Amino acid sequence: MNFLACEGDWSVGVDGSPICNGSLVSLTQQEMQALSGSALSWSDVSELQGEVITLFALVFGFLVLKKVLKQR
Repeated sequence: MNFLACEGDWSVGVDGSPICNGSLVSLTQQEMQALSGSALSWSDVSELQGEVITLFALVFGFLVLKKVLKQR
């Protein structure tokens, strides 16, 4: 898969279309990965996964508590 990049700044035209103020460059997936820097490690993934599960549990608990208190 190839990606389109701009060697300049992106701007938005009057009709909402993207405009490259520079030259367009085609990059492969491997080149994009090399440019993006470091990827997440598996320890980063599990840490983020734990935080997302905790956030979901807190929001779910808040919504349940809100519904229980509203019925009274």
